[in-house]
Amino acid sequence: MAADVFVKPIVNKLNRSEVTERIEKISEGLGSDEEVNVWIEEIAESVPNRQVIETIMAGNGVSAAEIVDRLYKADVICL
Repeated sequence: MAADVFVKPIVNKLNRSEVTERIEKISEGLGSDEEVNVWIEEIAESVPNRQVIETIMAGNGVSAAEIVDRLYKADVICL
């Protein structure tokens, strides 16, 4: 009997302008919950910063370009 295996779909990495486009949409409140979840997942697969949601939400009054700059800075884990 074969076990059920979850296979995560392959997500193509977004380029910087595509990440910016999705950040702008999220910031403007566009898209359904499902669309926003997909956009966040796509962004997370495309940038080195693992704190995608926190970085976007901390961006009140900050331009989409500044949020993208933050997302492209790797978050460092200090041990």
